[in-house]
Amino acid sequence: SLSGELKYRDHAPSDIALYKNAVWGCFAQNNVLIRFNPTTMREELRIGGVRSPFAIPRSIFVRDNIATVCNADSKKLTRVNLDSYTVEDYHEFTETVHGYVSVGKYEFVLLDSGLYVI
Repeated sequence: SLSGELKYRDHAPSDIALYKNAVWGCFAQNNVLIRFNPTTMREELRIGGVRSPFAIPRSIFVRDNIATVCNADSKKLTRVNLDSYTVEDYHEFTETVHGYVSVGKYEFVLLDSGLYVI
């Protein structure tokens, strides 16, 4: 059976998502997005850190090859192409962003004040 810990600097991820046989975790305490190999449970790639595009990344949503990360501190959605590893800010709000999902042509965001279609 498979077992292990998905941790970075003694912190568990604030959220995880799967893409192409890898587990992606966002770590709110460390401002990083990390790809883990699910077979070895080892870190394979890290995006962020000291000069991070993330600011308290609380959740991650993956559709196709795009990860959308919700940043609680900067109040932004950040998109990461999981094939090319390019990073770009996608949308900014006036309040904390907690969650994001995309279904068909609709995109939903969960803010402090409620759930919205963007």
